[in-house]
Amino acid sequence: MAERQLSEAEASFVAGRLDEVAEICGDLIAADPDCHQAFYLLGRTCMSLGKFDEAREMIEQATRIRSDAAPYHTELGNLLASSGQFAAAVASYRTAITLAPDFVDPRVNLGAALQLLDRNDEALVVYREATELVPDAAALQFNLAEAFTKAGDDAAALDGYRRAVELEPEWADLQRNFGMALLVEGEIEAAEAACRKAVSLVPDDADNQVALARALAAAGDNRGALAVCDAYLASHSFHVAVAACRALVLNETGSSDTTARLLGLETFVRLDGIAPPVAFGAISDFNQALSRETMEQFTPEYDPALRVVEGGRQSGERFVNPGVAVALLMERIDEAVREFTYGVDASDSHPFLARTPRKWRLKGYSTELFPDGHIRANIRPEAWMSGLYIANSEGAPEVTLGVPPASWNFAADPISRTLYPEAGEMLLYPSHVYCGVKAGSNEGCLLYAFQIVRE
Repeated sequence: MAERQLSEAEASFVAGRLDEVAEICGDLIAADPDCHQAFYLLGRTCMSLGKFDEAREMIEQATRIRSDAAPYHTELGNLLASSGQFAAAVASYRTAITLAPDFVDPRVNLGAALQLLDRNDEALVVYREATELVPDAAALQFNLAEAFTKAGDDAAALDGYRRAVELEPEWADLQRNFGMALLVEGEIEAAEAACRKAVSLVPDDADNQVALARALAAAGDNRGALAVCDAYLASHSFHVAVAACRALVLNETGSSDTTARLLGLETFVRLDGIAPPVAFGAISDFNQALSRETMEQFTPEYDPALRVVEGGRQSGERFVNPGVAVALLMERIDEAVREFTYGVDASDSHPFLARTPRKWRLKGYSTELFPDGHIRANIRPEAWMSGLYIANSEGAPEVTLGVPPASWNFAADPISRTLYPEAGEMLLYPSHVYCGVKAGSNEGCLLYAFQIVRE
């Protein structure tokens, strides 16, 4: 009887009839409180419905009843990872691997969680073991290559991408990363071919277009690189990453004045101190409150989208359910952005100004940089404008705008601007401008990086 009901519940789950799954599992658990399969399936159903707390309760109960079931511990790890609890997810994946050493899924997910925790050396070991178990899995070879890239072993990374491409040549993301690895190793002609393959597979992906433009520029074909960027921008809405690439290629052609205008480092960048909220007597009092609130909530987890911090730690999204001080900071950011938009010259045809939003939402992340720590040069393609707020600093960090990551290998000196914002100052800049931050050799700093996203 129970086996038939479990089969019916599984079939309903696959068909997406989640109400039926919940009803059947409820009946099974009422008849047998130790029916671990029902708890497990009910947990997966709750996950599908976005009820993560209930899902965790159900799957943890399944692991208590049947502690030797590796799939249960793997699913618990997936649930924990999806909610940003990567350290706890690592423990669940390791339990699953101990129970079933030949089970590949927890190894793959363990490697991803370790990378998100910036424990890349451990991730390399995990991926190596996984590729030994399943050497013909392109996804595993891809993950191993990514870990080698993170470790700075470019030759090993290229070998991994090459093996993955042999296994799965029609995977666009893989072809793009393969092309970038070839570019790093100086195999420019092969890099261009891989990037063209990526574009042919998914032509609407802006990252593929940027990769092809970079390969063409590396080959000395700046005109071709510009043509790629212009064609994409002509047929799609403005894209930050493509616009950033176009400006950098223009600079390679010697069009420094045009590049400077596109970047807008002298016209669109704002650095100003903020007024302390009314509840605080001085900006230093506000910053102390903001710092306390931030540090109390810091965890060792990293936001998956942002892994750009070295020598420091970075939070996940901070502008969701903010505390009092963070909410007041959000108000100050909104005020600064609104003041910027009021000053926009309606007659200026600059593409950045043409996209000035009437409505926007904020995304923000807190970052603590240790002495000599830094945020690698990055852009946020989903945003219209980006910014930094320095909440606490023993010395003004160095902020460099306009300089792309070193891996771009452009010959011309970039059009750039360096600023040294102090505690209590807010920096605004266009999101198509690369931004890197470096703390002093003897001073750390606490800052908020934020984005203004059009709605």
